[in-house]
Amino acid sequence: MKTSHVILTLSAVLLILGAIALVFPNNGIKIGSLTLNFPTIKEIFLNEQPQYADIDNLITNIEDVVENKIEIKEVKTNADNVCEIELPENNPNYLDKFFMALNNDVSNGEKVRIVHYGDSQIEGDRITSYIRTRLQTTFGGTGQGQIPLHSLATIKNVEYTYSDDWNFFSIIDNKRTDFHNYGLMQHACQPTTDNQYIKLKFIKPITDTLTLYCGSEENSSSITITINDSITKKCNITANTSIKDFIFSTNTPIKTITLKTMGRPVLYSLDLSSNSGVFVDNISLRGSSGGDFNKNDSAFLSMMSEKLNVKLILFQFGVNAVPQEEDTVMTSYHYYEVLLRKQIRFLQKTNPNAAIVMIGISDRSRKKGSGYETNPNIPMIISAQQKVAKECGIAFWNLFEAMGGINSMPSWVLRDKPLANTDFIHFNDRGAKYIGEMFYNALEKAYYKFYMVQNENEF
Repeated sequence: MKTSHVILTLSAVLLILGAIALVFPNNGIKIGSLTLNFPTIKEIFLNEQPQYADIDNLITNIEDVVENKIEIKEVKTNADNVCEIELPENNPNYLDKFFMALNNDVSNGEKVRIVHYGDSQIEGDRITSYIRTRLQTTFGGTGQGQIPLHSLATIKNVEYTYSDDWNFFSIIDNKRTDFHNYGLMQHACQPTTDNQYIKLKFIKPITDTLTLYCGSEENSSSITITINDSITKKCNITANTSIKDFIFSTNTPIKTITLKTMGRPVLYSLDLSSNSGVFVDNISLRGSSGGDFNKNDSAFLSMMSEKLNVKLILFQFGVNAVPQEEDTVMTSYHYYEVLLRKQIRFLQKTNPNAAIVMIGISDRSRKKGSGYETNPNIPMIISAQQKVAKECGIAFWNLFEAMGGINSMPSWVLRDKPLANTDFIHFNDRGAKYIGEMFYNALEKAYYKFYMVQNENEF
């Protein structure tokens, strides 16, 4: 073929490719479950791709983290790159009461409780379990904390079996509009007939003290607790509006727990904890944007919060505020500010002894040509979250900044040992440990400042 023919052919091909690139949608064409993508003009002629964030200066021992089959107790992040917790401008001592509880209550043999509310980003005890382990190593305590007796999300280490006749209640999926006593776990369940049961099987046996939180709306009722199909205890419940706790201890590792009911008791949670120390409850509300907490009965929630000595609430939502269609960019997140403000005010009212730290949304990527970029809604959501935190006088931790900022999620996903899933939204178990370590480091830095002030006369 003559050189001129080759040049003409290549030119024609490039023109055709350029024409297709001009008219092809940036986010591809969906055909069933598949999405067809085509490079842009810049990608064809300039080989331009999104620049991904460099996170190697944030995490220091990623190559030492082995496969998921082995539980990693502690990971390391760069101590010089701690993203600090943003405290209210008019209250720089906002977390001091929580820190004082860590020092004093635990020393006096009491329990200090943290509740970690979040969406699917914390499901299965991801992130939460690591924060819990780090805090318990420092301040004492053992055990997973509260687990719900009904949940729409996966609960780590537990398999549930139910008899047929139960009503399940959740703030995000409730079929009974007259029910409002969800408690701290935002879930509850109630049998509809006598002789119903719930059986919990623990993949890894537990050795901590067992506390059942329950109540009864109408007539007196009872719950028989059977551990390992042999050790039993009957709990009688009188009808009233308060919450009941039944404590059961055994020296035998617990493999199974069966709860058999008579009457119509309402079951809220099981607490698997030592008798003192710090505890962090994982409460995942999959699919939620954090806008349903005010469906609770405020008096009941306050009563349970006080009874369990809640001193800190971690509020981690945002990924569900991003439109599912990748090419949808919101013009305003004012509606989201209104939603968040209402929920934070409600949690402040019902948990008056607890500080609140809003954990901002993490990076979430959308497809761009053959690469990935930060969804353009993310900065607007972060701005809304920071604004509400400031207006409500609570603390804020910028997870987006902590993990690397713009276009950081691909750096967590596209590694030899990935730290996030290929949906470019959720951290995997390994990555969740690094996020937990980053938050713990931020909390530890705030605690250190508190400690130095408290002990300044000694230095």
